[in-house]
Amino acid sequence: MPHRYLPQTSPLLTLSPTSTLTYLTNALEDIISNFPPRNRYPSEFLHGLWSGPTGIAYLLLQVSSRKPELTIAGRTVKDWARAYIGSTPASRGHNLRLGSHGCGIGDERLAYEAVRCSVFAGEDSDTDRQNVKTFVRSVMQIMDAVSEYPDELLYGRAGTLYLLRMVRTWVSGCDDLIGPAIVEVENAMLGNAPNWKWRGKRYLGAAHGDIGIVTQLVLTSPELAPRLEDTLSRLLEMQREDGNWPSSEEAASLGGGKGLVQFCHGAPGFVTSLLSLREFFPNLHDKIDAAVERGRECIWQQGLLKKEPCLCHGIFGNALTLARGEKRDHFLAVAVPENVARLKAQDPTVFERADYGRSYSLTTSYTPSAVWTWLVAGDESPSILAYNDI
Repeated sequence: MPHRYLPQTSPLLTLSPTSTLTYLTNALEDIISNFPPRNRYPSEFLHGLWSGPTGIAYLLLQVSSRKPELTIAGRTVKDWARAYIGSTPASRGHNLRLGSHGCGIGDERLAYEAVRCSVFAGEDSDTDRQNVKTFVRSVMQIMDAVSEYPDELLYGRAGTLYLLRMVRTWVSGCDDLIGPAIVEVENAMLGNAPNWKWRGKRYLGAAHGDIGIVTQLVLTSPELAPRLEDTLSRLLEMQREDGNWPSSEEAASLGGGKGLVQFCHGAPGFVTSLLSLREFFPNLHDKIDAAVERGRECIWQQGLLKKEPCLCHGIFGNALTLARGEKRDHFLAVAVPENVARLKAQDPTVFERADYGRSYSLTTSYTPSAVWTWLVAGDESPSILAYNDI
């Protein structure tokens, strides 16, 4: 079976600190030019934070927060965020059915309402509260009407919890509205613990499995950490000798699996999660530190993925898990546009698209992932957008 990753090269590639702003700006200009905001979007564009204008609006909101002075095509990035979210739901059509894509970050209606709250926060307090009430009402309808949704991030309750945390973070003075909904969602998730399943299997990774669920619960409500310590300890014990984690309990029981080394399944998602969770689990500090070290070595050895660079299952997401310095810079340098073009010219099977046909997906396509990566590349412990960025 051929390797899923590129071999390491020597000497290591370097990355100029000043180049990241250029790459960031170029990627933003690409989005504005080739995926511009519209007055109305067809339904196939609308997949919440995962893919489409709602995810782009949230990405731009985060960029504007960190770089408020940045302008693209003569407009502030915050202004572009407003353009992508739109002032009313009409841009998403009149039949935006609640729960059409589950209840996670991939559901358009829930994500749209959460991002609208966040993008327009602070402009008018009465409007803020009305927007939050609308969003919370949708969350409670989901909780009341449907019990069969999973607990994972993309389609399930962990994603709902992330969206609630998003609104709580961006909209001040709404804790009284958000708090009860958070408790409702958490109780449902904890009621299914520790046997969370997605599509009938016990997944372990960040996108669909246990570590992602634990991360969303604890980042939203740190007081839950003691209740989840045994679950996290068990996940730490499942790390393989090579530093990776199996994608599911089934794969672990079979002694192997596909050996995926990417954010959604494998060591990168675990390392990202553990770095965020560490402060809340003092009894596990030593185990977490050892797991992160081994996980990073696995990522260094097997993480220059052949799929197109992105956050979910590409070099960008893997690079952000490495310690700041030459190893992270090497991964990032491999993924800059000129090197991607050079390597593809040498071997057309390298960096083939893996975005499920959605070229401006927030985490599974090149350009939006590049925007986030260049925005946070210099951080001590970079976060992953729509996961642990808030």
